Amino acid sequence: MKNTLPCRPVQHRHVLGPIALATALISSHAWAATQTYTLDADFGQGTLIGVNYTAVANQLQLNVTGSSFPVLWIANAGEDTLSKIDSKQVAGSPGREIARYRTWFNAGSHAHDAWNGAAPSRTAVDKFGNAYVANRGFQSAGYPGWAYVFKILNEGAGDTSSDLNGDGTIQAAEMRPLVDLNGNGVIDAAEIKDARIAWAVRVPDGVYKGTGAAPIPPRQNALARSMCIGTDGNLWVGMYNAREYWKISAVDGHTIAGPVPTPGPNYGCLIDQNGTLWGANWTDSVLTRIDNTTSDTGPYPTQAIPMPNAVYGLALWRDTANVTHVIMGGSCRSYVEYNAGSNAWTMPAAVNYCSYAVGTDNLGNVLVSKQNGGVVKFAPSGQVIWDKTSQVGASDSRGVIADADNNIWQVHRGSNNMAKYAGTDGAFLGVVGVGYEPYTYSDASGTAQLSITTKTGTWSVVKDSGTPATPWAALSWNASLPAGTAVLAEARAADTQAVLPTRPFQSVANGAAINQNGRFVELKLTLNANAQNVSPVVFDVTVSSALTTCDVNLDGAVNTLDLALVRAGIGRLPNPSDPRDANGDGKITIVDVRACTLLCTKPLCAIN
Repeated sequence: MKNTLPCRPVQHRHVLGPIALATALISSHAWAATQTYTLDADFGQGTLIGVNYTAVANQLQLNVTGSSFPVLWIANAGEDTLSKIDSKQVAGSPGREIARYRTWFNAGSHAHDAWNGAAPSRTAVDKFGNAYVANRGFQSAGYPGWAYVFKILNEGAGDTSSDLNGDGTIQAAEMRPLVDLNGNGVIDAAEIKDARIAWAVRVPDGVYKGTGAAPIPPRQNALARSMCIGTDGNLWVGMYNAREYWKISAVDGHTIAGPVPTPGPNYGCLIDQNGTLWGANWTDSVLTRIDNTTSDTGPYPTQAIPMPNAVYGLALWRDTANVTHVIMGGSCRSYVEYNAGSNAWTMPAAVNYCSYAVGTDNLGNVLVSKQNGGVVKFAPSGQVIWDKTSQVGASDSRGVIADADNNIWQVHRGSNNMAKYAGTDGAFLGVVGVGYEPYTYSDASGTAQLSITTKTGTWSVVKDSGTPATPWAALSWNASLPAGTAVLAEARAADTQAVLPTRPFQSVANGAAINQNGRFVELKLTLNANAQNVSPVVFDVTVSSALTTCDVNLDGAVNTLDLALVRAGIGRLPNPSDPRDANGDGKITIVDVRACTLLCTKPLCAIN
């Protein structure tokens, strides 16, 4: 992958944004809780996903290699649920289940095998960390055969599933209910009781193309066995029996376009940086290609590319020339590789195993999950990096995933758990239990969105003003933006760090007001590369509060009410950025009272 990163220009090293510059010039009305992040030590205070400040010092840029979120989303096909896994190794544990969500009414028990009922199996993760899961929808007793897609938010407030007893496994009582209250056999919005489930829709369903036309009747037993996210953030859902794709909105799930006919059954998909959909076809041994997926109206040129064997699992990686390589599992070849630049397929694997699931790690290496357990990690050339046997016995494997630390997880349907291996040498790190018959293809950790489809990453940091209800004024930054790249900013505020994750982020334009109050403000910058994999570069980020000196009661004015509060604080040590400490000497004295008198907003310090 290309690594075109501009070095920090000399004139940017100590140049502040417009808000910070105003702060420096107006010393008599100093802004409290103002901070500029510009050096490695500053950026190191934040959380980085897919970005770094080390490739070139004292600036933020996207990683050359790929990245993933530190959360895995695992569909449990035999009980109609979705597990949320914290993949971080802590206190000797390889990870832990932190939530579980129902994808059908009264789900959560060992209801059936992986090929009956709702049977969720395809997952996708967007660049914000939100998850989508598709019920394949087998028409059977207790399930009408609808293909459903759910959106589950990574963060949010309200009643939601959580590990209440802290044992690292979600029990039935720790999930929120999903009950068919009106008996119509359809999941209605009012029946969703978990606040993290943003929506659940049948596919196709909803308003077609947003035109206000009548909903398209859902297809029973169409089987949603393919789902992926495009460069515009919307989803493509492929039907196995119906042999078609539908484009649906990531915002509310309404149907945008379709049906897009395919020459055969659809079995997994991913979309590359050019907006090209690559789809597996199990029965006909072909690779499906659909172009122009960014368009909401089409046309959508479709091809069926013959392959040497059945195409089952599917993964993507990009080479240094920005060419897409499609990795496919199936049959008893470890994997087959298709080069989209040369339109040629090869079989580079040095050893062959029967496999279903394949993946790529954050360095572009190929992961192969042996059908009966064990993982092989191949270099892009096909040479074996490491080869491990099963750690849980002969258990049917239906997924292989790289996490944020580039460690490898194997999904074991037969033993209802996941085995974790060190990415470096394949050392066994432990097992985490999930739901009944886990069965997860596509993208369970966000690797596709962060590394292939959109190549994006985030830097976030929490700033403590030291003062409750601090009104935050503005957020600004200086950046280099090559053509097609972007830097987007969001912020949220709260008086406690515990509440902060429950608040929604709000978009903030460069230099614009944040317009939120709270002692703590969390800033998040998202860096998006262009289709050529060139990264934007952020040189500095400045956040300012609107809390001016002497406005102690935060009413936007300095008057006798504030003077009384300053006088009452004489002799006390001020808080950080305390508006009572007018001269900034770290003490509250009569001198501060006099200084605040000079800053009164009305004659004689009148209140009104």
